[in-house]
Amino acid sequence: MQKITSRQIVLLGIMYVINTTMLNVPSQLITRAHQHAFICYLLSGALVLLMLFLLTRSSLRFPGQDLFQSLTSRFPFIGKVIVVLYILFYFMVLVRDIRIISDFTNVVLLPITPSLIIALCITATVIYIARGGAKTVLGITELYGPIIIIVFALMPIIVFRDFNFGLMRPLLHVNWEKTFEGSWISVAYLGQMIILPFIFSSKDYKFKYGFYSMLIAAGILACLVIMIILLLGVEVSGRMMYPTYELVRQLRITDFLDRFDLIVVALWFPGVLLNLSISLYIICYGMKMILPSLSGKMMAAPIGLFAFSCALWFYSSSIELFNFNKEWTLIALFFILVLPLLIFAVHRPVKDPKRTGHQGNNRLEKAARK
Repeated sequence: MQKITSRQIVLLGIMYVINTTMLNVPSQLITRAHQHAFICYLLSGALVLLMLFLLTRSSLRFPGQDLFQSLTSRFPFIGKVIVVLYILFYFMVLVRDIRIISDFTNVVLLPITPSLIIALCITATVIYIARGGAKTVLGITELYGPIIIIVFALMPIIVFRDFNFGLMRPLLHVNWEKTFEGSWISVAYLGQMIILPFIFSSKDYKFKYGFYSMLIAAGILACLVIMIILLLGVEVSGRMMYPTYELVRQLRITDFLDRFDLIVVALWFPGVLLNLSISLYIICYGMKMILPSLSGKMMAAPIGLFAFSCALWFYSSSIELFNFNKEWTLIALFFILVLPLLIFAVHRPVKDPKRTGHQGNNRLEKAARK
């Protein structure tokens, strides 16, 4: 595989967070935190960064390996149990995202096409991308990541003339109870970024890359929420299922480009497929750690089709999926908060193994390095 660059890691972290979060979360944050919804992303991002720092420290125990490899080599049974748990977590993320994107496409872009056909086409494309492995996923990330960042950086300039800054009042009176409630919703989505030290070795991945990814991702999401409020208002956007798309529909550069939203969606949609491909790649990579004899490429199709079936089976509608976000955070925090703390407690780097009486662990580490 080609050498992994810091830019690829940063862009992958950004893309894996913003693409579905901007579609599914803003209306729920605005409903709870009103004009201070952007603070929810900042609070949840700070918590995820703390867990990302602890996982990065844990990955330094075996400098040449990622956390999946080091956990399974040092703790053959417990390590595989942890890997299986994260496989289940990201499988649920994949199932959720397939349903979100297929329903959005059905409602907004292709209302006549059955949702089943849309979901099947999306899943087939995701399987094809994931079969290419890390090289394909990182290559697409490096292509579409800068494009999407540039598009969202230009959006405030295009719609600035339509902003109503009075809609942000009162700005300094923050209802912290509702703001923390909004952070409860968003942390499950931003927390997906903790996967970085699990799939990249500590030689390629540094904490500063995760910090840059979270800083840019949280900044983009916060700016999007602010733009939605300034353009649509709290009352209107809080009642919309896809307020971000309504924001994009307001983009008009000239008279003959009054449907500029189609161009933005055309640039954004491959990024969403990449988002799903990353989840499928994580699952296949984790399965490879559990059963080394299996081929990751061969597992992509059955796992992807099973996720497609579960996406239509688990959720009867998008409304049910949106309402599940509050309970979903309770499940996600086990993987975002509890397991990282546990991994750091038992797998953090030891400065002097002889002084702490871990000679046996030291021999295991030497064997794992070989």
